[in-house]
Amino acid sequence: MLIYDQSFGAAMAASQREATRLRAGEYGSEHVLLGLLSLDDPIARDAAAAQPSFTLTTLRTAVETDLDDLPHLERIGISAADVPSAPAAAGTLTPANRHTAEWQSALNSASVKLNQLQKSGLLPRERRMSATVLWLAILEPAARSAKLLHAAGIDPDDIRAAVLQHLTPVGAVPPRWPAHARPGLATRLMQRAFTRLNVRT
Repeated sequence: MLIYDQSFGAAMAASQREATRLRAGEYGSEHVLLGLLSLDDPIARDAAAAQPSFTLTTLRTAVETDLDDLPHLERIGISAADVPSAPAAAGTLTPANRHTAEWQSALNSASVKLNQLQKSGLLPRERRMSATVLWLAILEPAARSAKLLHAAGIDPDDIRAAVLQHLTPVGAVPPRWPAHARPGLATRLMQRAFTRLNVRT
């Protein structure tokens, strides 16, 4: 059984508030990105120091305007000026306790990579799962949040370096984030169960 700490719970509650504000029916990596930024925790401050444009205001605008979709629209001849602004949503919609498939995939990937670094002694082990894994998951290349960061001119690798620096003991060199990590059988089975439970099909 996974045990979460207070930072994880606070981040997920903040993500729910962001998803509700955007009237999303399920959680995506973009809502977790906004939730983490809204908490203004030490990792967010370290990341903002690495990339001054890494702010809640900048990323809310990126999400609200679907900034990651604009290059695709431009390729077919539609400019940002041609895209109408979304009308203000009336009322509220609390998202179901379900995730998008892309978010579950990013979370699975980041969890395995973080576990690999912890098992190898390159990062300290955590007694409880913290918001750290959420920070690393939003930066996974396939996550929509990472694509939004790129579209906003923010390098996810720089943000990840700040996150890893925050996790590394004082005086130690932050480890390199693995490009790939293969989960063991037990982890694969657990991730499959979480995907069935959490992802709307």
